[in-house]
Amino acid sequence: METFLQSETLATAMIASGSALFGVLVSQSIGFLKQKSEHKYERQVFLRQKYEELSFRIIDFTNILKTISSQLSQEESGNNIDTAEFDEKGAKIEIITVLYFSELTTDCEDFLVVSRQFFLAHGANDSSDNIYNRETLKVRFNAAFDKLYDQIKNHISDYT
Repeated sequence: METFLQSETLATAMIASGSALFGVLVSQSIGFLKQKSEHKYERQVFLRQKYEELSFRIIDFTNILKTISSQLSQEESGNNIDTAEFDEKGAKIEIITVLYFSELTTDCEDFLVVSRQFFLAHGANDSSDNIYNRETLKVRFNAAFDKLYDQIKNHISDYT
C-alpha cells in the first residue's frame, strides 16, 4: 500500500508541476504574441508617418521647383541659382525612399534626376534651343512626377 501511495503522490506531483510548466509556457507564448503584435502595429504607424512625410516632401519639393522655375523664367538670367536648398530637399526625399520604401526608389531617383535637370536648365542663356529644352524638361518633369505619384498611390494601402 505504501508503494501505491508513493506512486500516487509522485503522479500528483508530476501532474501539478506539468500543469504549472504548461501555464508558464502558455503565459509566455501569449506575452510573446502580444509583444509581436504591438511591434507590428508600432512599425505600421511609423511607416505610415514616413509615407505621409514622403508624400508631403515630394509635393513641397515640386511646388518649390515650379515656383522657382516660374520666377527664373521671368528673370533675364538664372546664373545665380542657389542649389543648396533644392539639393537638401531632394536628398531628404531620396533618403526616406531608400531607407523605408525600396519599391519607390527607382521612380524617385528618376524624378529627382529630371527635377535637377529642369531646375538647372534655368541657369543657361535664353536661346531658343534652351527655351525648347526647358519646355521638354518640364514635360519630362511632369511625367516623372505623375509616375512617382501613381506609384505612391499604388502602395497607399500598404502603409495607411
